[in-house]
Amino acid sequence: MTIPLFGLAMSSDGTLTKTEIKQAVITQTHCLLSAVVSGKQQVVAEILPGQSVWLNSVLKGQNSTQFGQGAAMLAPSCHVGAAPGKSNAMPEEHTPMQGYLVTKDNVRLYADSRRDSAVVAELKPHLRYPFVAEQDGWYKVRFGGKTLFIAAPDVEKDRGIAVLTYHHLLKNAENRYFRQTSTTTSVTAFEQQMALLKQQGYRTISLYDIENYLNGSAHFSDKLISITFDDGLESVYRYAFPILKKYRFNATIFVISSRMKYTLAPWDPNQLQFITRTQYQQMQPLVDLQSHTHFLHRLLKKQPIMLRRSLHNMLVDFQRSIQVLHEFNPKVRYLAYPYGSYTSLAKKAAEQAGFQLAFSTQIGKVNFGDDRYQLKRIYLLKEDNPQQILQKLAQ
Repeated sequence: MTIPLFGLAMSSDGTLTKTEIKQAVITQTHCLLSAVVSGKQQVVAEILPGQSVWLNSVLKGQNSTQFGQGAAMLAPSCHVGAAPGKSNAMPEEHTPMQGYLVTKDNVRLYADSRRDSAVVAELKPHLRYPFVAEQDGWYKVRFGGKTLFIAAPDVEKDRGIAVLTYHHLLKNAENRYFRQTSTTTSVTAFEQQMALLKQQGYRTISLYDIENYLNGSAHFSDKLISITFDDGLESVYRYAFPILKKYRFNATIFVISSRMKYTLAPWDPNQLQFITRTQYQQMQPLVDLQSHTHFLHRLLKKQPIMLRRSLHNMLVDFQRSIQVLHEFNPKVRYLAYPYGSYTSLAKKAAEQAGFQLAFSTQIGKVNFGDDRYQLKRIYLLKEDNPQQILQKLAQ
C-alpha cells in the first residue's frame, strides 16, 4: 500500500501549494530526503524501509518530514504506508536545541542509545545537525517527528563558523605607509587566501545566514565562512571585489555611513579613501552593506570615542547609520563596533536600535549560544601561510 498525497490545495494558477498535515506512516522503500543546505538543494538523509515517521506537509506534490529544526522533502520514489494504530496528532517536543553536530561520513540514527537498537535513518556527510541533549556517549536528536540517537564517536561537535575580517588592501609596490599595519592586506595575499579557501571546499555565507545559524532556523553544511570588511574603503572595491567575483564568494562591508562619498577622487594609495555610493551599488548583490556606526568611528585621547558615549548618544548614532544605509539595503540588521571595542551600554544601544547581531574584533568563531552582541571574528594576516590559515579555521 502506498499512501496517496493528501491534504493538497490548488492555487489559482493550478499549481500545488503547501498544505500542513500530520500523519504517521511506515516507509516501504529506502526513502531519500532532500533539503536546502547553505543555499543549495541536496540529499541530506535516507530513511530505511519499515521505519515509522511523521509527515509534516505536502509541497509541490512531495511529502515532507521533520529534519533538524526544519523539514526535508521525501523523494517521489519513496513509498509509504499508513502506520497501524497511530494517532494523527504528532507528539509535541519542546526540548530546546543545544548545539550542532558535524557529520564527516554517513551517520546512523538509532531508535535507542544502544548500538544494537534499530537503525532508523542515516544522515549524509558534511552536514551540521542540531542535537537536543548529550548523555553517556550519545546525542539525542529530533528526526521525522521522533527522538533518535547518534553515537558520539560517529560525529564531531560543531566548533562554530569563522567570520573573517579585513580592512584595507594594497599592492605591495604601492604600499608605502601601511606596511606595518596589520589591518592592511596585500592584494597578492588576499587572492592566495581566497584561492586556498576555494580549493579546500569552503563556501561563503552571509550574515543573514549567520543569524539563522544562531537561531537554528536553517540547514547548514560543514565548511562555511563569512567574509567581512570594516570601514568601507575604496580598496575593497578596487581590489577585493574582482577577486570575490572570480571565486564566487560573497561578503559584507561594515560601512562608516558618514564617510560615504558621492564623487570618486583620483586613486591615492597613500591615503585612506572611501567608496562612493555608485561603487557600493555596483557591488550589490554580491556584497552586502551593514553598519560600522555613523560618527562614532573616532579616537579621543587614543581611545575609541564610543567608550565614552552615553546610551542615548550611541542609540541616536546607530539609528542614523541605519537610516542612511537603508538607501542601499532595507535589511540593515548588523553592527561592527569601531575598533572592535564595546561596553555594556554599547550592547544595549545596539539591541535597542534594532541590530540583531554585533561584532567585535575578539579572536574566535561564532558558535551557537554565543552572546549576539559580542560576536568574535578571525583575522587572516598577509604573513599567514596556508597551514596557519587552515589551522585558524579548524580551531
